[in-house]
Amino acid sequence: MKKEGRVIDLVSTTDVAKHAGVSQTTVSRVLNKPDQVRKDTYDKVMAAVNELNYSLGGVEETVPFTANANQVKTIHLVVGSLDDPIFTEATPAIINYAKQQGYEVISHFIAKENESDVFDAVLSSKAQGIVLISVLLNKEEYDKISESNTPVILLNSNYSGSHHSIGLNDTEAGYLAAHHLIEMNHQEIAWVGGTLNNPSYNNRLLGFIQAIQEQKIKVRKKRLVVTETDKNSLFKAFKNLQALKKKPTAIVAATDEIAIQLLDFYQQEGYQIPQDISIVGIGNSEIGQHSSLNLTSVGTSDSLENLGQEAVKRLFDMLLYNQDEAFNVTRDVQFYERKTTALR
Repeated sequence: MKKEGRVIDLVSTTDVAKHAGVSQTTVSRVLNKPDQVRKDTYDKVMAAVNELNYSLGGVEETVPFTANANQVKTIHLVVGSLDDPIFTEATPAIINYAKQQGYEVISHFIAKENESDVFDAVLSSKAQGIVLISVLLNKEEYDKISESNTPVILLNSNYSGSHHSIGLNDTEAGYLAAHHLIEMNHQEIAWVGGTLNNPSYNNRLLGFIQAIQEQKIKVRKKRLVVTETDKNSLFKAFKNLQALKKKPTAIVAATDEIAIQLLDFYQQEGYQIPQDISIVGIGNSEIGQHSSLNLTSVGTSDSLENLGQEAVKRLFDMLLYNQDEAFNVTRDVQFYERKTTALR
């Protein structure tokens, strides 16, 4: 495949990018397709070009060939956690709606070691739109996305300066779950959730701690379990809680899926639910509502599938109709008492 190239004199686009404080991808876009970048980004890069005396004569710098963005129209999903309920339940709605509009959907999964590479790959691919699902962004990452001028929506992701976001009130969810158990006279309450680079887990834990502290109950670090959410990791967390001198009488799980796994562990050990231990999930998932489980939970009355559908529809409003008015939608949550909690 033939590659496009340009010739430069001593100064490279890498130098221009560093001087302008943007990515090399952004510099390439400004020089090759200025109509695809914001005016302030264009002005910043061109100022750096002029100040460094960047020109088209001298040493050759190769810029990778990229397919014409019009050939394949794509929406990219950047996902913080494979087991996140927002991803598993909202993504099918996003994919189906995008396909109806003639767009392909490509998913990327972020880990700490590949975070920067993932965003660089998405932006260099000339994606028409981006949905970030349960991703904890920092300013550098968000600025990189903003400079690309690509429409982006945060779906239960977290960045304080975002312009377009939809999500659940996760802090309130954690608070309501803990508050219910306190009202049921539980004092030895544990938290079990995934790693805190996922904004859902992080904010739900903050709400949990807030409710505990309001009632002057001591927050014991050994009862705040932050772990990977595969079965083996959760079983280890369960065993660690069981090894405590003061075992918990109740648990708030960061998701219904975690709660259901813990229910299974306790029942295999001969515990009666909720007589011996109370468990609350978060998510109000369909499986948790099943009559065989009747899981007490916190969640939105709307489905996570509908949350994904709203996100992708708003993205296409931005793509097709240039509707760029800022919105930050937070869905309220409520408590659903079922059969896995009881008075202490």
